[in-house]
Amino acid sequence: MKDRIVNIAANLDKYTLDIKKELIEILQKNGYSYFDGFYPEGILNITIGGDGAFLHGVRDSNFSEIPFAGINTGTLGFYPEITPENLENFITDFKNNNYTINKVNLIESEINYDGNSEKIFAVNDIILKRKDMKTIHLNVFIDSNHLETISGDGLIISSPMGSSAYNMSAGGSLVYPSLKTLQITPLSPIISNAYRCLDCSIIVPPEFEITIYPERKDDYFITFLADGEIYEYDGIESAHFRTSKKEINRLTTGTYNYWKVIKEKFL
Repeated sequence: MKDRIVNIAANLDKYTLDIKKELIEILQKNGYSYFDGFYPEGILNITIGGDGAFLHGVRDSNFSEIPFAGINTGTLGFYPEITPENLENFITDFKNNNYTINKVNLIESEINYDGNSEKIFAVNDIILKRKDMKTIHLNVFIDSNHLETISGDGLIISSPMGSSAYNMSAGGSLVYPSLKTLQITPLSPIISNAYRCLDCSIIVPPEFEITIYPERKDDYFITFLADGEIYEYDGIESAHFRTSKKEINRLTTGTYNYWKVIKEKFL
């Protein structure tokens, strides 16, 4: 049975747990076994919840190459496209190989601090703010060219899939997923005689790297939020952002229509 194991990552609210129980019964009826959490030799990762559950499941798997599918028991449900009433059909489609796999590029960030270096990855976005939440001043370079100094609450680096999340709420643009770009969106930028920066988002092609340097010593203490997961560093020297070669596989049944999803979720 080892080659028939389906990983399940679920929220803990009652409705989600009820759907999880129903899913397990359907899986077992179709000859599959399941694993709570992430088993590296599983054949499919299923998350149950909303977008947060999907992203949490991806991160807990360390961005596994095993395909991901989501059952939506949350509110928005941009990533999890399977409805609870469609579980039987979904498992039947999966069993019959009636699905497609969409590649989702990750954001890769290389953070240099106090003589150390660390990489973090994100599906949706990476947000930079000062640890004390005061105004931050960041020098922004694109392809080694200094563009501007952003002064404000912080900034968002988002992927195309993440462009419809916090980025859109902050005034950023929606980007079609196949474009594989990065987007820089300032958070509450200060526009005055003392501070000048763009008050719009910037879309950067995948071959260009974005580099951030803190302008002042007080700005060296930065909190990074990668898909909502907190990373805190002291003595930040620089942070480099690029479209990663690392990908996750998102399983979808039928035809994925981005514009239909946008209309259904937001309009």
